[in-house]
Amino acid sequence: MKGTGLNGSSSLRRVDYKTGKVALQVDYPEDIFAESVTVFGDTIYQLSWQNNIVFVYRKDDFSLLQSHEYSREGWGLTNDGSQLIASDGSATLYFLDPQTLAERRRVTVKDALQPVRNLNDLEYVKGKVFANVYKSDKVAIINPENGVVENWLDLSELRTRMAAEHNGLELNGIMYDEEADRLFVTGKFWPNLFELRVAWSDRQ
Repeated sequence: MKGTGLNGSSSLRRVDYKTGKVALQVDYPEDIFAESVTVFGDTIYQLSWQNNIVFVYRKDDFSLLQSHEYSREGWGLTNDGSQLIASDGSATLYFLDPQTLAERRRVTVKDALQPVRNLNDLEYVKGKVFANVYKSDKVAIINPENGVVENWLDLSELRTRMAAEHNGLELNGIMYDEEADRLFVTGKFWPNLFELRVAWSDRQ
């Protein structure tokens, strides 16, 4: 699943990652700036940035099931199998009830006791929350229980390459294929999706 943003070009898409071919697509009205997507069971949740709406779709055919009012900006969204995890551009992760979007708890993300702000796109990977930090070339690997950043992925070389070759902007997309244990990243106006090989170990 893929979400695209910007007013006038926002959509939800099912895309073949090997070919880039779009198999299914829902387009939003021009006033909706769509953001992050997560698949939760048989449903898909997609945030809007400043429209204060979360859209819920049936996974198989993209039919709209419902929309929720949402009090924060929508930046990133993922889930751990039992609850949604959202970011709003601050240093906070919000853990939400998937049925009502009511807040269950929150944590402040910190590295060396300093808050890590601008948390953007999120992905839940092997018990950790991966978050790209907006306007940076880094992905934080976060313990969701206490908000501690346990490690970082530095993708500055990849972002520099995309900027030089394709006028690509900042890193802005993380995807995890749990069945095949594959991690992918992309960015704003990047024409490519990149698979990463990561050594899975906590910071010592």
